[in-house]
Amino acid sequence: GGMGGGMGAVGSGNWYRWNKKATVEESLALAMREFRGRLHPHAAGTLTWTWTSGSKSSVGYFVSWGDVPTIILDYRWRDAEDVKIPIRLQTTPTQFGGRRWWFTCPLIVNGVVCNRRVDKLYLPPGARYFGCRTCHRLTYRSCQEAHQAERMARLLLSWS
Repeated sequence: GGMGGGMGAVGSGNWYRWNKKATVEESLALAMREFRGRLHPHAAGTLTWTWTSGSKSSVGYFVSWGDVPTIILDYRWRDAEDVKIPIRLQTTPTQFGGRRWWFTCPLIVNGVVCNRRVDKLYLPPGARYFGCRTCHRLTYRSCQEAHQAERMARLLLSWS
């Protein structure tokens, strides 16, 4: 007996559920390769994801070409709030004199802007803003499953 803080501690079950890491598979994933050929001034459109349940999520985007090209994402959060979030783009030179595009993670964690250069942004369940895997502390269920899920997600992502 005694007051040990072991596995059976009061509230640990709830804490565990609350702290359960969201997985990549449950998140909307925005990959830079989806934008290939679409990064030009004033480009706009909608990305729609179809979940296995059949429900859909969509995110509008607009490309703004100032000093720093920026993709403005536009979506409804929990059917309650319109979110507009600017994602700054970065480029790195490629071997053959071209350039490769990246998203800049826009999230602020503990008062520090992330600014990581990433080729994927995620919107986990319940999250308000797209951000990188590190900021959202996403895990993969298992590497093999992750690749399967990515392939599936790619099939189900449609443009309009």
